[in-house]
Amino acid sequence: MHRKIILTSSIILFFMAFSQAQDIETRLDEIKSSMIDNNFETSLKQCEALLESGVSDTTQLALLYGYTGLSNEVLGNKMEAISYYQKAVELQFPQLDIYDKLIALSKKEKLDSIYEFALLEKLKAFPEYNQEITKSLAYLYVNTKQYEKLLSSTNQLLEWYPENVNYLYFKGIALENLTQVEEAKKFYKETLKFDAGHVGANMSLGMILYKEGSEIFASEKKKYESKAKPDRVDYLNYNKGIEAGKNIYKEALPCLLKAYESGSYPALKQVLFNTYVRLEQKDKAEAYR
Repeated sequence: MHRKIILTSSIILFFMAFSQAQDIETRLDEIKSSMIDNNFETSLKQCEALLESGVSDTTQLALLYGYTGLSNEVLGNKMEAISYYQKAVELQFPQLDIYDKLIALSKKEKLDSIYEFALLEKLKAFPEYNQEITKSLAYLYVNTKQYEKLLSSTNQLLEWYPENVNYLYFKGIALENLTQVEEAKKFYKETLKFDAGHVGANMSLGMILYKEGSEIFASEKKKYESKAKPDRVDYLNYNKGIEAGKNIYKEALPCLLKAYESGSYPALKQVLFNTYVRLEQKDKAEAYR
């Protein structure tokens, strides 16, 4: 008898849950109809009422969050839309468009962490978009200076596009900022092999070389000035030492000139002045005084 009562109760609970699920499906269809008719104020009210009543099924809840986000976005409530899109994506919303809406809106609003989250969630849900998403992540990581992540992304991208100048340059940036300067130089040079006028690579390589040359000048000057009474031999050794610095400056100069002449790096004017002075080309230095 006791077992029969439990079984009967279970059946009743099952049908109650089924009935509730059916009711929620009906209400979701009503929300969808309101949106199709462009009645977004109505659809938003319907969404809020349904959210307040409680939805336990995650698939239905994901749809409801998605519809709430859509209604908010159309009505100009951007931050609310982003919040609901995020919730929908966290519950693995089954439709691609919500991921793309969250990506587009968070990018437009410059919400970098949400933008990254949306891209990574889209990658998990729709791995067929791997290349497209990895490109977007690389640009995000270079702009937000997340160099470990940038290196990982560019390694992947260069497997697909080994001669792409932007990804070669991005890898150089990542390596340089991770203090792997010699490796970075290789990738800047590789970038310039495919695009001799690449402004960023010219700037980056030129400045690395300029700093290396400057360090040699500073080191040789310090050694020379440490002599209590430097003689002719000391002076000859000093000149011989700074010759290595001059050679590096000569290598840096074409890169620095291209970067400066692009108009993107006006601060290089002083660098070019210093370079020409140390190369004892004071006539050319005057143009950059």
